[in-house]
Parts: sequence; structure tokens; C-alpha cells
Amino acid sequence: MLLSQNASAMRTHNLYLMVYISLMFGVFQALPDFSQDACIFKMTLRNFRVILSWELKNHSIVPTHYTLWYTIMSKQDDMKAVKDCANITGSFCDLTDVWENMSENYIPRLVGSRGNATLVNCSGSIFPPLNMSLEPPNFEIIRFTDHIKVRVKFPPDIPKILRGEELHFYLSLVIEEESGEIVKKHKLQMNAKTITENFTYVIDNLIPNTSYCVSVYFEPTDLGKTMKSPPKCTLLPPGEESESSDSAKIGGLVTTFLIVAVFVSTIILLRQIGCICLTNKLPKVLPGYFPSGRHWKQRLCWRSFTSTERRKCGIIIMMMMKVTAIMKQPPEQARGVTPCTD
Repeated sequence: MLLSQNASAMRTHNLYLMVYISLMFGVFQALPDFSQDACIFKMTLRNFRVILSWELKNHSIVPTHYTLWYTIMSKQDDMKAVKDCANITGSFCDLTDVWENMSENYIPRLVGSRGNATLVNCSGSIFPPLNMSLEPPNFEIIRFTDHIKVRVKFPPDIPKILRGEELHFYLSLVIEEESGEIVKKHKLQMNAKTITENFTYVIDNLIPNTSYCVSVYFEPTDLGKTMKSPPKCTLLPPGEESESSDSAKIGGLVTTFLIVAVFVSTIILLRQIGCICLTNKLPKVLPGYFPSGRHWKQRLCWRSFTSTERRKCGIIIMMMMKVTAIMKQPPEQARGVTPCTD
């Protein structure tokens, strides 16, 4: 009986002890955190807006309101509150019109509170070229037979932090084309000419009837982490070169046939009217030996013409040469051929 009473008392004592420890642990966890590194700051360029967000390391502390302060290290000024980020409920702040210089080192300080009680007071250091994440810009592609137009959509009002002339020292705009396993990067310097509304870049010397994928993103010069945009793919239309080349081949064959036909017809006509005559018998040669040109020249005979006959033969030969020359030229260069007009 005595043992059971002692055991019951011990169990009750242990229960009270566990409850006390749990309560004390919860109280300690909920105590305010005023350490300087109690929060993590992240700077992001999102849709060309400079966004500073934060996260508390101690997740048991949940403030209901935040106030953001900052100063610039090189100026050594006192902390000043950001007007649009005082007593806010969100865990981010838009600093597009506040932080203006890419080369400055900014010192943010965050004060989180619940009611009248301050739960967190922490600070950090932000150097934009190293700490700013660059989300890719919006863009669209327009396909043509052998090139693609890439139109990057910049806002009309560029953030002050991107207007500096030294911007090209910190980042560049990359337009990446991919076809199969071949990837080619087009790096453009960031300057006043590049950051314009509806900036257009042409990717040329492409192969018709081929698939290409294009992505656009910012690349820091310090080889930091880049955030690539989802690629946009397109199939270029088949070029007219294949059709035109086939047409050119057919036209060349027809032209060659006509030239040969005109030449043969001219020779036949000259023989019929007696301008030239060729003997029908081949020269006698040894077996396996083909007659040389001098044998043929000895068999070529010209009649004695009158001036009228010579004139006729000359006219026919000149007409043959003129027709042949016209047939060899493109239609737009042929003499004596003019387009029909209504």
C-alpha cells in the first residue's frame, strides 16, 4: 500500500516537472531576439523592381508588423526609416526608388514587433552586384525564314539603380539560342541603348525549316548565379531557296536545250542554203586511231559566195549569236525584252 502511494506521488512529481520544463522551454523560445544576425536578407530584381525580402532564423518568433531602416556604409549617416516600409505586415519591401547606386554597400536594419513589444531587431549588409538575384525579363520571338527577332520588354521607367553608366561592369544581357546540341550565347552590354522599351535583337544566319529555342536572362560579371527564363521554341518556315533552286535547275536545262536546238537549226539552215558544206566521208586512218583536228579542217570546204550570199550567211550567223546571248541572260537583263504594262 505504501509502495503504491509512493509510486503515485513520483509519477505526479515527474508530470509536474515535465510540464514546467515544457513551459520554460516555450518561454525561452518566444523571447525577443535582438542579435544582429537574427534575420536573412535577400535582394531581388523582379520585373525591374528592386525587392528586399527577409526571413527570421527563429521561426517561433512571429512579429505582426515590420519597419525597415537603412544607411549607406560609405556615407556613415544615421539610420533612416523607409517611408513606404514602416509598420508593414509583409516580409518584403520595394526599394526601387530608394536604393539608387549599384556600387554602394547598403546596411538594412529590421525591427519586428507584436503590439507594443519588439520581438526582433537585426541588421545585415547588401552589396547589389554580389547579393542581388536577377530574375529574367519578359520577351517574345518573331520567326522568319532565316532569322529570329527577339524583342525584350523593358519598362518605360527604369529603376535608378540600373541607370548608372557603370552598369555594364556588373552585368550583361544574354540572349541564348539553342538548336539540337548547339548552344550559342549573344552577350550584350547593359547601357542606355540596350535598356530601352521594346529592345529588339536579331539572330541571323539561321537554317530554314529548323527548330530553335531562345532564352533571355541577366548574367553577372562576377560569374554569380543566373536565373534563366523558360525557353521559347519555334520552327522556322521552309525557305524559298529549295523551290527556287529547283526552278533554276529546270530553267537551266530548258535554256541549254533551246540553245542547242537553235545552234543545230542554224547549222542545218546554213547547209541547206549552201553557206557551208561538210564531206560525208571520214579520213582514212589506222585502226584505233581517231582523226585529229587537222584532218577535219582539210575536209571542211567553203563555196565561193557572191556578196549577197555572204551577207545572208552573215545575217543568219549574227542572229544565231544574238538569240543565244539573249537566252543565256536573266529575263530582267535581256536586251529588247520589256515587261508588259496595262
